[in-house]
Amino acid sequence: MLSRVANSLYWMSRNVERAENNARILDVQLLRMIEASDEELVGGSDWKLIYEICASTETMEQIKSMPSYQEDQLVYYLAMEKSNFNSVASCVRVVRENARISRDHIPDDYWEAWNRCYLMLKEMDQQSCTVQEMRVFLEQVKLTSLITQGIVESSMPRGVPYQIIKIAKWLERAEKTARILNVVCERTRERSVETQSEDYYYWLAALRMTNGYNAYLKMNPPQMKPKRVLAFLIANTDFPRSIRYCLAHVRQAIDELEGGKISHYSWELYAKLDQLQAEFKEISIDELSSDEIMDFLNDFQNGCNEVGHIFSKTYYLSDSEINSVESSQSQSMGAKGITSMKYKVEHTNVFEYETIVDQSMNSIRLKPRTDECQRLLSYRADITPASLTKEHIDIWGNHVETFFIAEHHQHLEVKTTSIVSIQKSPFIHRIDYSPEMNAIFHSQLFGEHYLAFLSNTAYTYLTVEQMSQIDRELGIMKNPVQYAIDVMEYIHQHFTYDGESTTVDTKAEESFNLRKGVCQDITHVMLGILRCKHIPARYVSGYLYVGENSALVGDAASHAWVEVMVPGIGWVGLDPTNNVEALESHIRVGVGRDYNDVSPVQGVYRGGSQSLDVKVSVSLMDQ
Repeated sequence: MLSRVANSLYWMSRNVERAENNARILDVQLLRMIEASDEELVGGSDWKLIYEICASTETMEQIKSMPSYQEDQLVYYLAMEKSNFNSVASCVRVVRENARISRDHIPDDYWEAWNRCYLMLKEMDQQSCTVQEMRVFLEQVKLTSLITQGIVESSMPRGVPYQIIKIAKWLERAEKTARILNVVCERTRERSVETQSEDYYYWLAALRMTNGYNAYLKMNPPQMKPKRVLAFLIANTDFPRSIRYCLAHVRQAIDELEGGKISHYSWELYAKLDQLQAEFKEISIDELSSDEIMDFLNDFQNGCNEVGHIFSKTYYLSDSEINSVESSQSQSMGAKGITSMKYKVEHTNVFEYETIVDQSMNSIRLKPRTDECQRLLSYRADITPASLTKEHIDIWGNHVETFFIAEHHQHLEVKTTSIVSIQKSPFIHRIDYSPEMNAIFHSQLFGEHYLAFLSNTAYTYLTVEQMSQIDRELGIMKNPVQYAIDVMEYIHQHFTYDGESTTVDTKAEESFNLRKGVCQDITHVMLGILRCKHIPARYVSGYLYVGENSALVGDAASHAWVEVMVPGIGWVGLDPTNNVEALESHIRVGVGRDYNDVSPVQGVYRGGSQSLDVKVSVSLMDQ
């Protein structure tokens, strides 16, 4: 599986668990406010407990210091606030976005359930919703989480996507349970110093926040003894939210992912998990003081964060940013970690023939692709004179539509309208080219698999003398990823974008000597250089969105750029015309060895010469 797919599944699952946990914790607090409105605990200290678990006390104090402060604002921040990347609403948005991106790898029911929850959120008046309306939303989130967990267990094959989802779920759950216990231990210690007595309220709250109250009562006498609650939530091997249970299931899922084998790239992950499990076997809750228990929970939470970082590094996922505040929760991979854009593309080709055309047979490649980073939301082709199209997928995975016009005509118009959603691809500048990547890159299997994109064609061929010139200026290739970036920058600096200097039939060898051309020519030159260095590279045809005051060029018609295969990461786009990575502004239509494989319109007809007018419009749509 490509790391970008695994990344979407991983953060989708973590945010599902996070949304449910935070919804449950907040709902427990709202229920407490109703049940214990006359008790001393309903006040600052109560909200302090919730904010230490789900946000930070500094944030709570900032909200309270506002001139128009009301207690509802504390609820709103944790439930609905967009700027809070860990609010329940923000988590739902991240889940829905990642589920949309990875729809090909999850059950349809899973996507539909979270999409319904997201639509419910959109229909709410989030700025002025009441606490009661927020409670209804929190209940919907908890219900959707439970339903989708059941969907995963009942209908997903036990392959890589399933294991990624499970690892993310158990890691997030273990961290949250440790966080709850850590904060509760601190609060109860403070209360015992103030009142000189045991305070059982917080331990009851801890059981409710972990959905373990009923299970605890069934397994233990109806006594709220702190160390018994701690043992239940830390070391119980049968309760699905205990830390030990979660950790064991992380280890089991990784075993399934790796086929039970410890590899040179995964040994660090196994070592950390084994270390944490060994600490559980050695610990006895009854023998520890409250300070020792807090130290243990702090160490475990840090260990969980470290497991998450090692896992991300091992499988090339986007790592979360460490939050340096007191909470030290690795919960910042929220909405800001996902960037997606929605575009409307209108592409019109108008052919005017010198004489009346008897008949014509045509094929078009104008339908955008759907894959891990791009999803086609709608597409329509209008042809004049009217004609039915027949679609097939070519050897490169491109959509090809063919149509036949039998009537006489002197004018042919093909207009396509597409709506496409784009997610950012991995930043190639941030890719750490590891020894494992290098081993794959130089392997025979890798070369055989991408042979079609390693061999130069008539369009991409460069002479030995031209490559010698490149070697003198760029030096020896050591890191293929960095070399591809260097080639892109070199071409951008030495080639001029000029629409009058070349034709559609110009080859890379000619363009190299001219040092000018359009995006098609510049792309062919870059492909020729990379393939001579045995770097798999393919031609990409598509569209480029250019916003206001942008320096990008290539939006007047279809655009072209290069994609490089990075082992373990997948195809990563580089645009030598603009010296940028092909991220959320590049809309892919076709891929192949060169322009000839992805030509937008091809056909044969009986008649005189022709003229072609092309118009392309790419507009940004509201999400």
